[in-house]
Amino acid sequence: MNIKSICLVLAALVGVLWIAGCGSSNNRSDAAQDGVIVMQLDEEYELHEGDVLEPTDEKTRITVRHVFEDDRRYVTLLAGSATLLLGDEVQN
Repeated sequence: MNIKSICLVLAALVGVLWIAGCGSSNNRSDAAQDGVIVMQLDEEYELHEGDVLEPTDEKTRITVRHVFEDDRRYVTLLAGSATLLLGDEVQN
């Protein structure tokens, strides 16, 4: 194997590893199988119809951002702790 072949193999390997490491950062897709997301401080979460936000601490503070053009709502945990129950998993 010559140097050019080795460089091509290494470049291909690095490319594959880089692509594999760049997975989705969608917090809904990262939810546990039970449909519960344990919110992290200063991370924004998009709310969908049927989602339920449950503070788990009396010191919990949450901010809500509403984008009117797209009619989307986002929440960010500022203090304390909370869970987000995904709407398709919430049972009444």
